[in-house]
Parts: sequence; C-alpha cells; structure tokens
Amino acid sequence: MRADQEDVRVAVAGRESVSWAAPFVLTRAIWSARMVVRALVVRDLRSRYVGSALGAFWPLAHPLLQLATFTFVFATVMKVRVSDAGGTDVPFVLYLACGLFPWLAIQEAVTRSATCLVDNPTLVKRVVFPVEVLPVQLACAAVVHQLIATVVLLALMAVFGFPPRASLLVLPVLLVAQLLIAIGLGWSVAALHVYFRDTAQALGVLLPVWFYLTPIIYPQHLVPSFLQPVLALNPLTPLVQAYRDVFLHGVAPSGLGALWLAAVSLCVFAVGALIFTRARDEFADLV
Repeated sequence: MRADQEDVRVAVAGRESVSWAAPFVLTRAIWSARMVVRALVVRDLRSRYVGSALGAFWPLAHPLLQLATFTFVFATVMKVRVSDAGGTDVPFVLYLACGLFPWLAIQEAVTRSATCLVDNPTLVKRVVFPVEVLPVQLACAAVVHQLIATVVLLALMAVFGFPPRASLLVLPVLLVAQLLIAIGLGWSVAALHVYFRDTAQALGVLLPVWFYLTPIIYPQHLVPSFLQPVLALNPLTPLVQAYRDVFLHGVAPSGLGALWLAAVSLCVFAVGALIFTRARDEFADLV
C-alpha cells in the first residue's frame, strides 16, 4: 500500500514538473524541429497557390476585400474619424489596416489549428513526429500572408503621406509577440478539438465576436466605460495598439504598454503549451 501511494505521489510530482516546464520543453522542441516547420510552411503555401491562375494574388484578395468593405462602411457611410495623439486626423484605411492584417493572421492560424491534429492522424500517430509543430507551421504560414499584406499597407502609407519611420525596426518584435499568441491559441484549440469535435464550429461563432470586441474597426475611446475593462483584458488590444504606434505614430512600444504586451503574449503561449502537453498522450488514441 505504501509503495503504491509513493508511486502515485511520484507520478503526480512528475506531472506537475512537466506542466510547469511545458513552455520551455515545447520551445526547445520547436527549435530542434525548425527545419521541419520551414518545410511544412513551404509545402502549405505551395499546395494552396501553385497551379492557380492568380497564384500569389490570393493571399492579398481576402485582406484587401475586407479592408475595402470596412473602409466603405465605416469611413464613407458612417463617417468614423480617427486621430493620433496630437489630434491630427489619420486616414481610416491606414488605421484599419494596422489592426486588421494582424487579426486576419491570428484568425487564420487559430481556425486552421483547430483541426490540424484530426486532419493528420498519420503524423499524430508517428512516435517520432513532433506534433507540436503543426499549429506552429500554420501560425508561421499566416504571418507570411500578413507580410505580403504589409507591403500593401506601406504602399498606402506612402500614398497618404506617411513615410516609413525608424519605429518599423521593432516590427520583428511585434511579429514574435503575435506568433506567441497565435501558437498558444493554436495549441489550445488543437488539443480541445481532439476531445470536443465541436471546437471548430464554436470558433466560427466566437471569432467574429472577438473581432468586434477588439478595437480594430473603431477607436478604443469610443467604447463605453463599462466595457473598457473587457478591451483591456483582450490579449489582442495591446498588440493592435502596438502595430498602430509603430506604423502610424512612429513610436516603439515602451513602458507599461510594452510590458503588458510581453506579459500577455507569454501567458497565452504558456497556457497553450500547458494544455497541449497535458493532452498530447491521448492524441494518438483519439484522432
């Protein structure tokens, strides 16, 4: 009896230590499999666009259509005006693009990650294959699409008289923070979908709600005061604001804003790693 109890205590202690170390273990695994991630990203992009008549235009079609639609509705019809900290008006299309393009990348990564395990049962059941890279490669592929759209944003900035500023040098840091959020969310929904096959359908309902609860198509100061805490707790609020600061205001995130963005991205990544690690032993049996 004592031996059994001791085994249980050792197993529980081992599980707790693995849980706390999950973000570091998965980070090391991703780095070790970085060439696998790269190969999967290249294969994903090629399989989606090679052979199509318009080819590389398709990654631009969706963000540009969304950008044009929201700009027409909110800037032309509803006459929404946005301004910088000095009170100078900012073209709504630029304001919108700074938040819309990162959102679309995260939305793509999370949506596709939900089914990435059940869609690849052969890979999941291979003992030697690092299944944690599946959501990672989807997040990286989405960032590639975002970078293509960012070229359009820079062109629009030049048209409206917003020249590139030195703050753009911190763009890689924002992309890292965004990847941490997308990967953490991707791990979470991928693991949940293995157990609850309604997860992907639920995302179709929840993501549009999350979009409108993020200050992407409207300035944050227009939100009623009782909803401001909701926006403050939204992990994408500091990310969207950081993108606007870098592109439109020429300011690199600093102080409490930078600390909050770092804390949010690391927390989302860590929680996703914990959920994925706790569930991964049963993936092969459930997919």
